[in-house]
Amino acid sequence: MNTKKIGACLTGIALGLICAATQAALTDEEFELLGTTLTPWGAEKAGSPDGSYPAWTGDLKAPPGFDPQSGLWPDPWPDETPLFSIDATNMEQHKDRLMEGQMELMRRYPSFRMDIYPTHRGVWMPPRFVEGTLKNARNPECKTSPDGVGMYGCWGGTPFPIPRNGREAMWNHALRSSTTSDYVTTGYLVNANGAITLLVQTRTYNEFPYNNPDVTPYEGAGKYYQRVHNIATLPARDAGTQTMLWWPLEFDKDDQRAWSYTPGQRRVRLAPEFAYDTPSAQMGGTMFFDEISLFQGRMDRFEFELKGRQLMYLPYHNYRMQLLRGDPAQLLGPHHFKPEMVRNELRRVWVVEATPLPGVRHMASRKRFYLDEDTWAVIAYEGWDHSNKLFRVMFSNGAINYAHGGFLSYASSMQSYDVSRGQYTALQTQLADGSYVRNEVPYWPEVELSPASMTQRGIR
Repeated sequence: MNTKKIGACLTGIALGLICAATQAALTDEEFELLGTTLTPWGAEKAGSPDGSYPAWTGDLKAPPGFDPQSGLWPDPWPDETPLFSIDATNMEQHKDRLMEGQMELMRRYPSFRMDIYPTHRGVWMPPRFVEGTLKNARNPECKTSPDGVGMYGCWGGTPFPIPRNGREAMWNHALRSSTTSDYVTTGYLVNANGAITLLVQTRTYNEFPYNNPDVTPYEGAGKYYQRVHNIATLPARDAGTQTMLWWPLEFDKDDQRAWSYTPGQRRVRLAPEFAYDTPSAQMGGTMFFDEISLFQGRMDRFEFELKGRQLMYLPYHNYRMQLLRGDPAQLLGPHHFKPEMVRNELRRVWVVEATPLPGVRHMASRKRFYLDEDTWAVIAYEGWDHSNKLFRVMFSNGAINYAHGGFLSYASSMQSYDVSRGQYTALQTQLADGSYVRNEVPYWPEVELSPASMTQRGIR
């Protein structure tokens, strides 16, 4: 992979040399880059020297007629057509900008094709998030625990706009700009024979106390960077099943909180197993709990190495597929998402590679994450097993929140390929009638996020 090599120090485009990994706050020279050479949250404003990758503009606007209360997000560029396509016949010409996982899918399935569209860099962040990022950058108390597992002193913005190591980059992903949201989405399993099976339809409430100015940092709700509750509505046998997950900032000393409710038992139970490489039953066992959002959870089982930045062809701005309703075969092909429904763009990403720490157990022997530099969200991921065989390839079909700024990872469906079994899951699609994604919804009262409230909701 042709990444700009980082190693122990950061040699970035226009960044000079940044070392001293133990130093928390940025130097004056580094801080001056934010808002000038870099966006305030750390993306390089300049495009590529050859012009193939444009400069950052920060000017994405909602299309005419957009109604944020509708929960529907129309495509700002409905008339754009692909610049070119990549498949098994020409992938060698583009291999420096392709993931190993993409090329493996092309080798396995001649029908797997990537349509490449013009790149747009209109991402902007809410002023409050920008202000929080700049405060974090000058705050010497904004730092990880010595082992990188916990987060301290940061609040309401990107914690490390100029990351010095892989864990700081992954914390930027966890603490990316996100809003409270309420959404109805559906997951499907596509078997190796092409049969489509409904896995689950859920209604989800998702909140980010870390980005809530009304929450006291690191106290009460402020001890958690994200809290999510979902309840299944389909299939009928699973209706009423609930899951609630809370992820703490001080992950080095606090545990993730997880609860589940099963209607047949009519009781709430703690679910500490909802972590690491435990397969998610709701997702047909084809993804682990630490693969939620492509990565989620405690970073205590892997070493995370920041490899550098790379221009890659990846799914992005996929509004069109979020507006499909009805037959899932409109989007889901026998072995992969239908190529004509997936928009890919040239994106500059941070590459983070994870390898297990000595003596730990995990199904993956190596992981590779691709973090979009304009949002800090992980938008693609690969995992290898202990035979060094690729077993997982995942993509977030990213769509930008043009109404409130930031990245709509939860408004975007995901593709999760179980390479070893030849099957895949389509997660968080909006194919079912009645699907929607609403953002900036009111925060739930604390009583609504209690285990007791799950019991009350579960009566049917």
